[in-house]
Amino acid sequence: MLRSHFHDINLAVLFGACYFALVGTTTTRSQIPKLRFRDPLRNLPEHPAGRSRESALTYRFGQAYIAQVLSGHHRTKKNALAAAREIPVNGYGIADFVVVSWDPNRLSHPRTSVDPELFVKRINPTMRAFEVKLTDWRRALMQANRYRFFAHVPIVVLPELKCHVALEHLDTFRLVRVGLWSFDPKTTRITCHFTPRSMSPLDARHQMRVLQLIARASKALPIS
Repeated sequence: MLRSHFHDINLAVLFGACYFALVGTTTTRSQIPKLRFRDPLRNLPEHPAGRSRESALTYRFGQAYIAQVLSGHHRTKKNALAAAREIPVNGYGIADFVVVSWDPNRLSHPRTSVDPELFVKRINPTMRAFEVKLTDWRRALMQANRYRFFAHVPIVVLPELKCHVALEHLDTFRLVRVGLWSFDPKTTRITCHFTPRSMSPLDARHQMRVLQLIARASKALPIS
């Protein structure tokens, strides 16, 4: 189990040799922003209660994921992060949790902002899009598969106690190149059963759009 010993992180995580985006509070939990937008589903009188539980699980998973990256659990030069929840992508649904990582040393200055297309070409960021579900792994897989149009790595996240059924179909996840992770919210343990190799998004236009949405939500992605 990995715990973060950093102060509360406001909107995004930016770290490395140059700087952190931190706020001076006493809490040690990461604040993961949620993009504000009109969600028609919330206007329905019978909005499913399970969705709120999934949102809570997503938030908890996001905290654990960021804590592991901060602790050095994921060894990579792309050690700068911007993260946001509930990113709407026209035609591809609403991504529960999206993380963009990049190598800050590729920027001429840590505070430099660049055009989104230049950011992709010069900085070569990696975008991971997570679909979090309580039980329905088939629906999660279908949704996460759509994220391949804008993300480099789509991943399904299920509660550890509910993941055994999906594991019986791990070959299907491998076939469509969608990752499968499990998460225990009590211990914050993340288990990576399968993570596909990073591949270029299928739709560069939507990739740019999602980068702009994450920049808007996180206030930390270095694009103008």
